[in-house]
Amino acid sequence: MNSQGTIRQILLLTDFEIRKLFRQKSFYLGIIVILLLTALVTLGFYLRKHDYIGKKKQAYQGRLISEFINATALSESILLPGIYMVIPMVVGIMAAGSLAGEIQSGHVRSVALRPVPRWSLLASKYISVSFYAVVVLAVLLCVSYAVGAIIFGTSGDVLVFGNAFLGRGAGIYIFNEKTGLERLFLSYFFATYTVISLAAMFMMFSAISKNMVNASIVTLGVYYTSFILDALPFLEDLHRFLPTRYMMVWKYVMAQDIAWESLCHDGLFLAAYTLAYLLIAGIVFSSADL
Repeated sequence: MNSQGTIRQILLLTDFEIRKLFRQKSFYLGIIVILLLTALVTLGFYLRKHDYIGKKKQAYQGRLISEFINATALSESILLPGIYMVIPMVVGIMAAGSLAGEIQSGHVRSVALRPVPRWSLLASKYISVSFYAVVVLAVLLCVSYAVGAIIFGTSGDVLVFGNAFLGRGAGIYIFNEKTGLERLFLSYFFATYTVISLAAMFMMFSAISKNMVNASIVTLGVYYTSFILDALPFLEDLHRFLPTRYMMVWKYVMAQDIAWESLCHDGLFLAAYTLAYLLIAGIVFSSADL
């Protein structure tokens, strides 16, 4: 089969995989989790905005912070727990079901009996899981901004706690309304790069495990363990080898001046890791006894 025919085959398989995803309950359960996260963070913002009432000692502080609570601030703040914790969990389980679950059920075996190259099948599953990850991220942005606009309004400057995004040493600064909105969309744009790499890592572990439960446990276990180790200051020598070290490239747009050099540096390493994940997944899946 020539390259044009291979691409057409992958596109057809991807279309089939995406349609299959939309028919699964887990697809909508992931969206529900995102909606729940949005509701909880919105509630926290609402309570924080009004908690200075009756507290004279904190009245000035509460009133000051309340002035920086708006739709942009809500959507930016919700990206932190979303991209670090919730989205990896949702995407990891979806990837495990898409590949390991279907290997376990025998569905992949029946498809592999047809004249379909395994690399094409793996590519279609990876693209469909990546599509799902991007959809979840887009839902997080749209719903959080819409809810924030209704409750808190769209106008206003944005207070940024740089240490939350960039770690120790980063200060607290203010973006004006226009800059804050630009940084919001840039952060979500580069976050799509993060979730696409996550999908590749999770597909690799699914190909290796070949069992949905095991794949889910290993996938999330490796991710969260790596994330925790990366936060421990006395393991600096290990940090550069961790799979999550270069994933959060989006955070550099939240510096007072966008750290393009750091973003490109981490982005190149992330691309290398993503290609390695897919290569390992392809080699394992191609040689596996299904």
